[in-house]
Amino acid sequence: MEKFYCREEELRKLNARYENEEFECLIIYGRRRVGKTALINKFCADKPTIFFSALNTTGKENLKALSKAIMSYEKPDAVVAPEFKSYDDASAQTPELAREQTLVFVLDAYPYLA
Repeated sequence: MEKFYCREEELRKLNARYENEEFECLIIYGRRRVGKTALINKFCADKPTIFFSALNTTGKENLKALSKAIMSYEKPDAVVAPEFKSYDDASAQTPELAREQTLVFVLDAYPYLA
């Protein structure tokens, strides 16, 4: 079991923002290895979430992985995930998915995309 220390206040704030049901973009940043991803994982544990962790690879490979993350949420039983043609196409899909319920979209390791 993963231990979770000293982040109750941050978790409370994230949950309060989630509960207000308005679109928000939150950025969590900080030094490496301080628990940002653990905080995000704890927050998302009981919420509908698309979680994409960018890879240290090409833009094309990241788009393929992002497509898979989105399609895994949309169609969890699908064997093959179609790939989006562009990041714009992928980002246009997420608001459509969020129309039915509040959705958390996590983009982890953003510098690999930048």
